[in-house]
Amino acid sequence: MASSNSRISIVVSILLFASACAYAEDSPQEIKMRIGIGNPVEGKAKAIPCRVCHGDDDNPEEPMIPKLAGQYADYIQRQIYNYQEGTRSDPDMNRISSTLTNRRDLADIASYFASLKQMKGIPVANEEGEKLYLKRGCFNCHGEVGKGKPNYNSIFPIVGGQKKGYLIKQMKDFKSGERTTDISGIMTLVMNQMTYNEIVAVAEYMSGQ
Repeated sequence: MASSNSRISIVVSILLFASACAYAEDSPQEIKMRIGIGNPVEGKAKAIPCRVCHGDDDNPEEPMIPKLAGQYADYIQRQIYNYQEGTRSDPDMNRISSTLTNRRDLADIASYFASLKQMKGIPVANEEGEKLYLKRGCFNCHGEVGKGKPNYNSIFPIVGGQKKGYLIKQMKDFKSGERTTDISGIMTLVMNQMTYNEIVAVAEYMSGQ
């Protein structure tokens, strides 16, 4: 039976073969790719209830509420579907997602957030976190500095500039098995190879991009 390290190496090799794309940016071409099929202009008004928590200025006050600015629309939609199906759990999101039954409205809302300039953090000097981000192969799915890879936009989110507390919780949930929505399966494998202190270091590095 192959070891966990061997399985990780195989998955990483497949991902590297599948795409050599650099991390995403805020060029018109990248923004067009991020927004998908929705209408971001119409989505701005439809997203007003979402912006109450996620913020108008891409800086939610609560540390456990993620930034959505510049996130892939397809990824946002898939997370809403997960909440609707109960495969991902959060009391507020499970309740709110149940009201988003119109697929066009959801596509427009997701496109609005995707059309914004990508989330950014406050740079921090964290050499250990950067080394671990590279060593564990995080860049293969999330991009060189966490800003995403276009070909994986519905599977692997943009994490560069995301809230540190939110990142820590998601990685811990993958490690514990509480979160099981990664269809690639690689997050659980990688997190099981990391200690809590390593998770914090990587989260701090990603949050500062």
